[in-house]
Formats: sequence, C-alpha cells, structure tokens
Amino acid sequence: MKLPVARRYSSMQKAAHWVLFGLCISQFPTAYAIQRTHMGGPFGIKPAPLDLFLHKVHAWGGWTILILAIIMLTIRLVRGAPALPHGMSAWQRWPARTVHASLYGFILALAVTGTGAMYVAIGFAPIHIALTKFGIALVILHVLAVIWHQVVRRDGLLLRMMPEGRGVSAQLHSIGSKTVSGELGNIGCKSAPN
Repeated sequence: MKLPVARRYSSMQKAAHWVLFGLCISQFPTAYAIQRTHMGGPFGIKPAPLDLFLHKVHAWGGWTILILAIIMLTIRLVRGAPALPHGMSAWQRWPARTVHASLYGFILALAVTGTGAMYVAIGFAPIHIALTKFGIALVILHVLAVIWHQVVRRDGLLLRMMPEGRGVSAQLHSIGSKTVSGELGNIGCKSAPN
C-alpha cells in the first residue's frame, strides 16, 4: 500500500534518517579507539595506527551525522512532517513532539561536545559521554513508540519512514498494521511540523 505524499516523509528525509541511524551505530565501536589513542600519551606510548584511523572515522562520522541532522531539520522546517496519527490524545502528542525535538537537540549537542573534547578541552568528554547515554534512552523511547504504533495502535505510522516498494508495506501489514484503503485517514494527511 502506498501512502499519499502528505502522509509520509520525503525520500530525502527517509534516506537521511536511515543513513543517520547507521552512522550512529558505527560511532560505538569507533569510540573505544579514541580512549586508546589517549591512554598511552602520558607514558610516551604512541597509539596504534588502527586506533588513529578509527579515531578519525569517529570524528568524521560525527560531523557527517551533524550535517545530516541539519539537513533533516531544515527539510522538516521547510516541508514539515506528516501529521501524527488521528486519535492520538494530547498526552501522546506531547511526548512524540518532545522526543523528536530532543533527538535533534541531542545530535547537535553531541557533535559540539565531541568536537570540543577532541580539539578544545578534555573537559567536554564527560558531557559527551553523558549525552550519549541520554541519547540512547531517547532512541529507545523512539523505537518503543514506533513498535507501539505498529503493533498496538496498528495505525501504519511506521510506513511514513519506510522506503517505497520492495514489499515493505506487505511485510508491515503482516506484523500488525491494519491500515487499509479507507482507513488511511487515521494517519492524517495534513503536512505540519511536529
């Protein structure tokens, strides 16, 4: 099933979302290399070449995440986002909007503190690590909400961010979406910022 354009994110928004997700996952294994590159310094031990490479991958990955987040935020401000599903109460809409705004803020702050820790002062590092833990909690809330929409509410919300074609809609339908023609009105069709 294909949703009308106003009921789903643009192809650019979807691509940026999933690339950003992949880049965020890649940051975890590369983060440990940063610690290893600095541990031996006080003892005159040079870091391993692989750790130096992973250190650079982490830095460039973080900056790429920042650029993607800025692009996503700009598109969201210009194009808007699909309306939240019909029937969501205020207590459900408020956390949805708050978590989305917090995710953008978290990504921006993480890039700034990570760059600060690498190039300005090591004092940024504890803030960067705390933000990482906070961000993991935000992502978990985000994923749990998507699962709740897909399995409990069965309102087709997940379709808004999934790529078109390749049987994605049929697969989603098989795991709980009851959205069919005539019920698409539950998703909302007005493009408005969340």
